[in-house]
Amino acid sequence: MPDPVVIGAVAAGLAALSLSVVVAVVLAHLAEEGDLIRRIRAVMHPSKEQLPGDTSLALSVAGMFARLGEALRGSALMSAQDLAQLERAVATAGFDPRRAASTFIGIKVVVMLGLPVLGYLLGAALTETMMMHVMIVAVTLMLGVLGPNWVLRFLRGPYLRTLRKGLPDALDLMVVCGEAGLGLESAVHRVAREMEQSNPSVAREFSILGQELRILPDRREALMRMGERTDLEGYRRLGATLAQALRYGTPLTQALRVLAAEMRQQRMVAMEEKAARLPALLVLPLILFIMPSLFIVLIGPSVLQLMNNL
Repeated sequence: MPDPVVIGAVAAGLAALSLSVVVAVVLAHLAEEGDLIRRIRAVMHPSKEQLPGDTSLALSVAGMFARLGEALRGSALMSAQDLAQLERAVATAGFDPRRAASTFIGIKVVVMLGLPVLGYLLGAALTETMMMHVMIVAVTLMLGVLGPNWVLRFLRGPYLRTLRKGLPDALDLMVVCGEAGLGLESAVHRVAREMEQSNPSVAREFSILGQELRILPDRREALMRMGERTDLEGYRRLGATLAQALRYGTPLTQALRVLAAEMRQQRMVAMEEKAARLPALLVLPLILFIMPSLFIVLIGPSVLQLMNNL
């Protein structure tokens, strides 16, 4: 008969995995909802943009989490510094900081309270010892506290990689737009439109930058906000370069061309560093898998022949 403790631990792990999947699905649908181009098309063609049933259900669930998060934002449970850090982390994952932060707070509270309750019920049903019961509750509590952060970090990685990968191409497009006589705002909007299909993440950031350049009174503030929003060194340097060009009137195309070349050089250096680490990473698989097989092939027939002769 299977051990009840093992069954309880497996059930708690499956419950945590299911809730993590729910968090990922809700945040993914929230990102789709926050897409500016999709919302504009939905307004212009309401009959053609019908949401399927599963999307509507996911958005309604996201709205429930968002309302719960909004109620908790105004309370004394979260300080302004913690809320600012959470909004920055959500923004670097590619979501709207205001809406997605509230949704994330609601999801985290539900998961943090729901998983320990589920672990308590599973422990009461499957275990008889108090120690294992407390252990299951402690494991589910840890998963409830850390699980949403792990999911957010998992969603943040691919978004940052696409931003880092598409920046040199975006800079080359800005150089072309600058040489064609376009201004900064027009060039930013043109780059966002051209990269919508090849790199939606870069297109989204440049679209936000173009909107902030039109709305904010100080253009340099909008450029600095792009670096803070992405939390990448390349975008900080781009914002600083454009702000310096606007302040001192330096040639924009030449600075962008040099910056694009530096970005490609840095990416090549990073690839060379990964290639240089490859022999060290292959030592362990070589010792564990390749060398035993090689010894069996080379020495095995001789050992078998020696045993037969003896």
